[in-house]
Amino acid sequence: MSLQIAFDGLWDSATMRRIESALRSCIGEPPGNEEWTVAVTSFGSFCVVFVKAAQQTRRKVFFVRSLELAEAIPEWLGQYPLR
Repeated sequence: MSLQIAFDGLWDSATMRRIESALRSCIGEPPGNEEWTVAVTSFGSFCVVFVKAAQQTRRKVFFVRSLELAEAIPEWLGQYPLR
């Protein structure tokens, strides 16, 4: 039913919007009454993305700065799509 995205760490609003847009375009809307969550955390020189769907969980450490994360997400989720 909905995709909830939470950001942890220091983020500027433009970067958050780009990352959220990349996530929503790759994941889409969850089916039925399911609620999926995404947590995006920045640790300076790397970022962690944790995606929890009803039946699957994906976690990835990206060794990129937060400004580059929006470009790295589609490649990752394209290889490991959520269902």
